[in-house]
Amino acid sequence: MDVNQTLFSVTTQLAELTSKVPSQEKRDEVIEQIFILLDERDVLLPSVQPPKDENERKLMSEIVQLNDQINHSLNSILFDIKKDINGLKDQKKAHNQYINPYKSLNNLSAFFDKKE
Repeated sequence: MDVNQTLFSVTTQLAELTSKVPSQEKRDEVIEQIFILLDERDVLLPSVQPPKDENERKLMSEIVQLNDQINHSLNSILFDIKKDINGLKDQKKAHNQYINPYKSLNNLSAFFDKKE
């Protein structure tokens, strides 16, 4: 199989994988698969040949379009991960405030006894 065809195949698999928004339980597995496919693409990209005929030009333009779609999907997954991390930080902060409600108060004011 030609390098360009292999790149197209891997890019198509990656686009299909990233097009579905993974649930939180399966997100780690999907991310592992994404990393495997991205590593395969990294190996293939340096050996890509310029298109020789019209079919290869169409193939390369489809790869570019799929790449844009993949970037958009990966940004969406990244946004979901950031949202989950921020939610966990807020949950931790709320838990700590529940455990020790006076820790977050400002202790700048103090009572000074005049008889001392």
